[in-house]
Amino acid sequence: MSQEFIILEGKDLNTLIEQGLKSLNKDRNQVEIEVLEKGKSLMGVLIKAYKIKMSLKQAVNEDVQDNKRLVKAEETLDTIINEMDRNDFFKISFLEDGVYLTIKNEEIFYSNIKQVLNKIRKKKISNIDTKAIEEALHSKEKTCFRIAPQQEEVLIDSELIIDISEDGLSGFIILIPPDGGKELESDFALEKIKEVIKYGLDSNQVERVVNERIYNKRVLIAKGQPAIDGKDGYIKYFFSKKTDSTPHILEDGSADFRNLDLIQNVSEGDILAELIPPVEGRKGITVKGESIDCKNGKEVFFKYGKNVGLSEDGSMLIAEKDGQVILLDSKVVINDIFEVKGNVDNSTGNIKFNGAIRIKGNVLTGFEVDAVGNVEIEGVVEGAKIKSHGNVVLKRGIQGYNKGRIISKRAIAARYIENSYIDAENDVISEAIMHSEVISKGSIKVSGKKGLIVGGICKATTEIAAKTIGSTMATATILEVGLDPNLRTSQESIKNKVEETESNIDKLNKSIVLFNRLSKNGELTGEKEDMFKKTIQTRNILIEKLDNLRKELSSMELQIELLSKGKIKVENVIYPGVKIIIGNNVMFVRDEIKHCTVYRENNEIKIGPYEL
Repeated sequence: MSQEFIILEGKDLNTLIEQGLKSLNKDRNQVEIEVLEKGKSLMGVLIKAYKIKMSLKQAVNEDVQDNKRLVKAEETLDTIINEMDRNDFFKISFLEDGVYLTIKNEEIFYSNIKQVLNKIRKKKISNIDTKAIEEALHSKEKTCFRIAPQQEEVLIDSELIIDISEDGLSGFIILIPPDGGKELESDFALEKIKEVIKYGLDSNQVERVVNERIYNKRVLIAKGQPAIDGKDGYIKYFFSKKTDSTPHILEDGSADFRNLDLIQNVSEGDILAELIPPVEGRKGITVKGESIDCKNGKEVFFKYGKNVGLSEDGSMLIAEKDGQVILLDSKVVINDIFEVKGNVDNSTGNIKFNGAIRIKGNVLTGFEVDAVGNVEIEGVVEGAKIKSHGNVVLKRGIQGYNKGRIISKRAIAARYIENSYIDAENDVISEAIMHSEVISKGSIKVSGKKGLIVGGICKATTEIAAKTIGSTMATATILEVGLDPNLRTSQESIKNKVEETESNIDKLNKSIVLFNRLSKNGELTGEKEDMFKKTIQTRNILIEKLDNLRKELSSMELQIELLSKGKIKVENVIYPGVKIIIGNNVMFVRDEIKHCTVYRENNEIKIGPYEL
């Protein structure tokens, strides 16, 4: 039920009206305003505030006498406590011949004038002698002043502030001492508090504050129950979902590409994963008795494919066959292995297998290998095409003759990469990358004896790390980090579409100009008029298409800007001739840069110390 009236006090009438309308959430014509007391100031200090009553026109006003002992809503806690905290440096006496102000501590009095005037206002003293108050403010000789004619003293009862924390989980009270009036009784205090606080009330604490007269102290009397969010269920895997593709460095400084541990073997009956159920949340409750919503944990489900089964209770995944376990598109799968004991050549033809492939020999130029699982090749890959949904491991490397292509949904590791195209969803690991185009949605790591990148293009989402980049011959080498390489390709594609659409619109505009000329000369036949209408219609469609393309391009450029956080780490040296692209920023290396990290900050490319 909405509030039917409020009482407001303050020095400015218009401000009070605005506050009241905002508090009631009503317009000016929906309320009635009654000025209960007119305001008055002395020397710029409010000694008597405006007091108004704002009521809803359609509401029936209630006269609740008990609320006189509760503090008014518009008076802040700090103001009330400050006023009541130090009241022993002056005294206001109501005698037979008038009202007197007595100064008990001059030093405190003259530095707390506002508190004195506020006390006069609260006592509602009428017919104030302003000259006498001004004399009290300036005189340091007298200590007693008659400030008003004889009148009955307004007695101020003890007051109680109820304060609720912003989150609704804590309730406090502040007991304000009386000024000549009545003390607050604990039963009355509890009754009023229970109208506001419905949960977690410590009645003993309330009684202690009231009975022991603990004044001007904010005391905790109620605690709510915070909501506790549930925990999502999850799947506990008993195999590594992401293998470490970094090769071990041998004693001679070379990288061990024969033991990368990218292939995980399991046996029939092995437990592959366990389903952990969700935990439900618990709703909370505020001290006002209002419910606080919580989030319940979400349930998860197994995804599994061939050679994998469920336990009897459905809580575990079990291997049904020996093989290699992989997580393919969030699905647990065990792949069989297809082994080629020699070369992939005319004797085998192209190989496509729904599992893992191990090749003991070489893969010759012109042949293709396509696997759902991992691909492991012990020999050399020539100008061939290797495609895999798993990891690709070349224990020697690839000399692609500008024809070789390796595309992997996971990581690619090769001792060397030369004159080839490489595209990996995860990391690319090598000892040397020469005159090739290498794309990684993870990082490109070039280590071992050489640790060399020279010529070609290398693009990575997170990081490119090498010992040496470029050459003393200033070989053109391009490095790009900080975004999904495919995003840059999409950006260029949209740019081309924008240019093509603009060109088509320009051609249509020229045709429309020609049709308009024919129309003015009366030479527009029925057939040409139909063509004219179709031309206008086509142009309108292309204009709308161009607008959408430009919006998409703008969004993509913003995305590139936000994602540009990649780094390039060089242990030894970057030679001149290297071009570095991070996001929308480009830097050409013109002098040797040694032992450094290249990164982007504040929309510019910077060079910092080498990071391990």
